[in-house]
Amino acid sequence: MMKKHTLLLIIFVVLAALIYYNIQAVSVFAGRYIYPLDDAYIHLSMARNFAEAGTWGITQYEFSSTTSSPLFTFLLAVLIKIFGNWEYIPLVANTFAGAALILVFNKYLKPFSVLTRFVFLAALVFLMPLHLMIMTGMEHVFHTLAMVLVFLAFRKYLEDKSPRHFSNLALFSIIATGFRYESLFFIFFICVYLFFMKKDYVISIFLGLFALMPVLVYGYISIDHGSFFLPNSLILKGNTNDGIAGFITRVAGNAYRGISVLILMLILIAQIFRNFRTLKHADTQTLKLPKNAVTLVVSAGFLVHLLFANFGWLIRYEAYLVVLILFAIAPFADDLFREKTGKPVLKFLMIGLLLITFYMRFITMLKYQPIASKNIFDQQIQLADFVHQYYPESGIIANDIGAITYYNNIQLLDTYGLGTIEVARLRKNDHGKFLDNMNLQAYIARTAENRNFDVALVFDEWVKMPDYFSKAGTLTINNNYICGGTTVSFYAVKKENADKLRNQLAAFSRQIPKDVTIKIAH
Repeated sequence: MMKKHTLLLIIFVVLAALIYYNIQAVSVFAGRYIYPLDDAYIHLSMARNFAEAGTWGITQYEFSSTTSSPLFTFLLAVLIKIFGNWEYIPLVANTFAGAALILVFNKYLKPFSVLTRFVFLAALVFLMPLHLMIMTGMEHVFHTLAMVLVFLAFRKYLEDKSPRHFSNLALFSIIATGFRYESLFFIFFICVYLFFMKKDYVISIFLGLFALMPVLVYGYISIDHGSFFLPNSLILKGNTNDGIAGFITRVAGNAYRGISVLILMLILIAQIFRNFRTLKHADTQTLKLPKNAVTLVVSAGFLVHLLFANFGWLIRYEAYLVVLILFAIAPFADDLFREKTGKPVLKFLMIGLLLITFYMRFITMLKYQPIASKNIFDQQIQLADFVHQYYPESGIIANDIGAITYYNNIQLLDTYGLGTIEVARLRKNDHGKFLDNMNLQAYIARTAENRNFDVALVFDEWVKMPDYFSKAGTLTINNNYICGGTTVSFYAVKKENADKLRNQLAAFSRQIPKDVTIKIAH
């Protein structure tokens, strides 16, 4: 029994060691673990507000469609309701999801050789990389697990079109879409395959409708509360068409940021050609298109993600793509590893591409993940601490809104638009760029005065503050990797409060990390 589970035990020990290493690396400078993205605190803030105040929003005072993963935020809210508000609930939940992902992937790999199982379980941990996705405190581990279950159910349905297998496929499709809307890219092509290749017309249509349910339900709720049909983040950050030139530029940027995934796609393309070559020489009785079903769906889904979604930001957006490609190429790899004769070129090429991806995704991120957490600690956590000391329940104007809302009960005007729908409406045609938006500047000036806001903590390069604001100082971090800007400016909304804000900054400067700089404006 021990031998049977030795490989799994090794994988779990390695994953645990990586998580421990990362916690220790961050605790050295922060005294506790800090998530490497402010977005994790957005999830926590919304989940806490929903669990404790019944408000689906970044603050407890109003609805906001701030989350890009409604199901993950809802899951955190349930856990907070049961266990209480604890900032490491996402970390624990992700760890369990990561363990489940390993077990599910191991079950999928069981028919393959020991070598294939070892290579692909290791690839799951190191190429995703799994520990990094766990440590982000974001939804990506749950989303990846749901997508793997979708493809397992898809394969089962192709083998046996039983109602049970379709029910599983539909259920996992609903869950996957709830975690991230990008799931629809792949489920759409599953539906296309079932419709045109298997002639399952009704089944295909119903599967698509089931998969759309989370989008339709959440969209209805959002519109009913005066928001967009889609989450604000998709409206503001999605790869929308800003003219042909702008669209091509964004796709090229995606390709550059996702080069590690494109390298893995070379293996998948080789597999598709080899499968079609095999099928070409088979007679019509033995020709079976399902051999290419998963690879074709993954390839098509990847292409649509490349065109319309995002890559990068701590390599998290494409993490699920890495796992789906590994899922698709595992049978091809097993065939190569089992071959006793023939040219070994493909074997070495595959291992070489996996190692290149390992270097680009794992080795590189060993360095940058602690830096990202350091950036968040130096900027977002310090801002949250400042607000907690001086303005814990005040009106705050800000553009990075996770930590400051999670650790406080402020009223918020979000100049980026994730947490303020009026700003999102004014910025939606900026296509994610920071332009000299006069309408937005006018809105900020009018709202800050009418709603009696106290201070603004913003990146000056994102949006110009009104002339009647008084700049009191700045907070600057070093070695910025993940934050939207290096320097945050502090403004007093009312001129008569400028000196008070300057004094607060001067006092706060004595307790910040030594490599963070606060300058007082005069």
